[in-house]
Amino acid sequence: MASLQAYQSHGIRYYRIVESFRNNGKPSIRVLAHLGRVDDILKLHQDQHAVPFTLSSVSVGAVTALHHLAVELNLSSRINAALAPAHVQIRDGLSVGESVVAAIIARVCAPRSKRAFSQWAQSTYLPDLMRFSAASLSSQHFWDQMQALPVEALPLIEQDLVSEVVRREALQIQAIAYDTTNFHTHIASTNSKPELPQRGHNKQGRHDLRQLGLALIVDQSSQLPLAHSLYAGARSDMRTFAEFLPLVRQRLRALTGQPEQLTLVFDAGASSRQNLQGLAGYVTALPPSRQMALLAEAADQLKAVALPTGAVVQAWRTHRLIAGEQREIVVVHSPKLHAGQVRGLGQTMARATAAIQELDSDCARLSLEAVRQRIKDLRSTVSAEAVAI
Repeated sequence: MASLQAYQSHGIRYYRIVESFRNNGKPSIRVLAHLGRVDDILKLHQDQHAVPFTLSSVSVGAVTALHHLAVELNLSSRINAALAPAHVQIRDGLSVGESVVAAIIARVCAPRSKRAFSQWAQSTYLPDLMRFSAASLSSQHFWDQMQALPVEALPLIEQDLVSEVVRREALQIQAIAYDTTNFHTHIASTNSKPELPQRGHNKQGRHDLRQLGLALIVDQSSQLPLAHSLYAGARSDMRTFAEFLPLVRQRLRALTGQPEQLTLVFDAGASSRQNLQGLAGYVTALPPSRQMALLAEAADQLKAVALPTGAVVQAWRTHRLIAGEQREIVVVHSPKLHAGQVRGLGQTMARATAAIQELDSDCARLSLEAVRQRIKDLRSTVSAEAVAI
């Protein structure tokens, strides 16, 4: 370890940088640099600061790690290999695959529009890594490059990439998880060119905007995405699952050879009778409203069960006929969920009471049929909350 050392020579005090080491087992020092007298050090310091220089700082870590991973997986070449010869092109020094990789890295690090890419890239080390001029990569650059990449080539690229990752990581896929989500866009309603963006029930509450749906299959152990599907924003989860399942089986057959031996995990949104028929191994949730008799029987059968995580839950295991086949059923009681549902029922009851009071004052101007309809709606809302509990 280097250190600063002062010493005397002919009555003058000098400074030098030394480091300690052992010579034949004995401690010794070696001189790394002679700094001279204090005046010499001061002059050297002043001379260095007298020279004008420009200091810049860019983000390095994330873009370097992602670029290294893209190079390791040969991602840009895989994308270029999927292009037809007529679509192989170079724009601003980048191939189609390289432009897509740059866009992917940007979306991972700082999701933003293609127009904002240039400004972001100038604040990172990515232009030096990929040897491009950040100012040249406008939104038009990415449109030109993406136009050369056919949509039908994307599943092939995805399958090729996933297969390589599974091989490198030596993954043993046993259980896969399926789920869907949606995200709103700001695509104008008058823009009829894109067909997928449609209005539907948006999970972020933006029902006023057109949205896209995303279905995703991941390996439950590693969380590695195995396949995805982008679908119309107004399509239901059940229909999406039915249409996505054949693609999933095809992809998994290429990865494992025996997709029927895998366990598929998905939520109640896709567990219709039609979707469950023909599935071998799966784990899903059943809507409580369709299992009232089962829940009534389970109330006296629940027992404490210790989970591998150390948590203890009240549960009961049995068998029932589900979608025409005998299936293993597990009923679990969650005190936290139950408490939340009770609070929700209380809030619903409070709103219903206020609505009844309002109805009482409106009866004089409403028809008998309108009053009956309001009461019917209130009963339906309260009943739905009660059933969920």
